[in-house]
Amino acid sequence: MCSRDAWCDLALPLNGPNKNKQKTTEMEKMRKLITEFPDQIEQAWRIAQNTPLDFGGWKPSNVLVLGMGGSGISGVIASKMLGGVSPVPIQANCDYVIPAWVGTETLVLACSYSGNTEETLMALKAATNCGARIAAITSGGQLGSLCDAHGWPSVRFPGGEPPRSQFGYAFTSVMHVLHAAGLVPDAMYAEFGAVAEHLRLNQENCIERATALADFVENRNVLLYADAGQEGLIVRWRQQLNENSKLLCSHHVFPEMNHNELVGWESGSEHDVALIIQTPEDHARTRVRMDVCSEIFQERGADVVVVEGDGDGAILRFFDLVHVGDWLSLILAERSGVDPVDIKNIDHLKNALAQIP
Repeated sequence: MCSRDAWCDLALPLNGPNKNKQKTTEMEKMRKLITEFPDQIEQAWRIAQNTPLDFGGWKPSNVLVLGMGGSGISGVIASKMLGGVSPVPIQANCDYVIPAWVGTETLVLACSYSGNTEETLMALKAATNCGARIAAITSGGQLGSLCDAHGWPSVRFPGGEPPRSQFGYAFTSVMHVLHAAGLVPDAMYAEFGAVAEHLRLNQENCIERATALADFVENRNVLLYADAGQEGLIVRWRQQLNENSKLLCSHHVFPEMNHNELVGWESGSEHDVALIIQTPEDHARTRVRMDVCSEIFQERGADVVVVEGDGDGAILRFFDLVHVGDWLSLILAERSGVDPVDIKNIDHLKNALAQIP
């Protein structure tokens, strides 16, 4: 057993140069991952094109996309993005349990970067018990082994990185599976092939916009808003600010927020900043609501910043906005000196859960 003095000596490096060096290394790692996002998209598109999926003419009556966190966000976004074009309903499922309507006519798409996500594997087991048709997206782990054992169609991509940094692989793969199932229009799917080059050409512009946003939101209470159809996008922004920047922030959508959260703005103040993402796809009446609400927010002393995507077409604008949000989260992490890779609270929770049989 160490004496108190010995313990203090052992503890010093944790708050000294070694810890700072590790933090710098992790910061550089996340910066590299975000910088290489266009390359990841290109590789993801290549993997998709080299992974033919054949459902033998079978068409699902509904789709459930399983996944949590950085793996699950792709299902949330796909369900919103395809809501107006898919011939069948698509629902994201971020939980242990699945809806009662899952059955033999359901396509269940299990998404887990590690392949070992507890909630996803339990939900997958329930789906197989219901006779659902299974497909998967993973780098391996238990989910990869299950695919191999059962012959489930799957898209595989490299592992070993923070799941949130692999969004390009995950989302491209989700859309590839759904396209193979006849749920993504060919024209929309084809746009993915142009994303990588668009992001390469536009990356400096993304960084400039993210830096300007960081000037507004640094040390402020951040509230993210968008049209309901873009909810998945602002969830992605929130997750990145949560994990990379270590920030608590909120998100809500129009017009629903007009029936509850808007009243809460009575307690708004100059400590708040509202980031409102707008796209040409927003409902016209929602745009009016955004304008009126912006005035209300400003009356309470808050700053309001409208954020728009750059690109010809909804898919290019979407990925542009994803990239801006990623850079914003990294810039804020760098300014505050936090480790953008560290997830010690999640690790603590997983260790606690591992003690329960």
